[in-house]
Amino acid sequence: MRIALISDTHIATRARGFTANWHVAARLIEAERPDLIIHLGDVTVDGAGDPAEHVQALDALQALSAPRLAVPGNHDLGDNPPHPGAYVSSPVTPPRLAAWEAAFGPDHWVTEAAGFRLIGLNAQLFGTELAAEAAQFDWLAAALAAARGPTGLFLHKPLFRDGPTDDEAHVRYVPAGPRARLLDLLAGVDLRFVISGHAHQARRLMLAGVEHLWMPSTAFIIPDHIQERIGEKRVGWAMLTLEDGHHRLDFRHPASLPENDLLDHDDAYPAVRALRRAGPA
Repeated sequence: MRIALISDTHIATRARGFTANWHVAARLIEAERPDLIIHLGDVTVDGAGDPAEHVQALDALQALSAPRLAVPGNHDLGDNPPHPGAYVSSPVTPPRLAAWEAAFGPDHWVTEAAGFRLIGLNAQLFGTELAAEAAQFDWLAAALAAARGPTGLFLHKPLFRDGPTDDEAHVRYVPAGPRARLLDLLAGVDLRFVISGHAHQARRLMLAGVEHLWMPSTAFIIPDHIQERIGEKRVGWAMLTLEDGHHRLDFRHPASLPENDLLDHDDAYPAVRALRRAGPA
């Protein structure tokens, strides 16, 4: 079983460079004929603010013929507070959840593949205290109770930087409280990997027999002076192979995929004009 993993495509008609990169990546992915596509979120530039971008992204994704699953990112759905009481400028709301589901399908899901149970979660719900967050936790508990054999988890945000005891409150990671609850639920499962996007960096981190994998963006990198370098800053995607109870992930960083710098693309994000003068994040 071969699964193409894509993340942070940031597709929109107005984002010419990012969408052009997607078309290059899509041709390369299609040539490899994967059995399944999983998108790790930030499908759009700002689908949360403009659902018309959902349609634009769906049109672009039609370049792939394999079945497709996706989890939402902050640009698709809005963001969650990094700690209780934190202000969020673009929060997750029930209408935004409904718009995502209408365009891309369920925001959390489970599927069986090559003896693995694959679970996708909506990381943007964690810490929101919405009814949908409680419902997702209840659903996950039931899904894990039925799990047999190896399990893999997919979500937009990494669980942490270096380990479950990290106490940094940062929009890059799942908030500490919901993360602890999530890890408690996963403790009794044969968890093999956790795969996320969001950071625009490729990274492998092995902890207690679980591989934590960060997917790069197909669209752009974020320069070091505004984002800490933790993994490898290159555009690309990855191929996950599941076979005989084992998994293998191979990153793809093709030379034909332009290494766009976020700060050169204010057609997509006008606010980057101010970021050119900003410090590290």
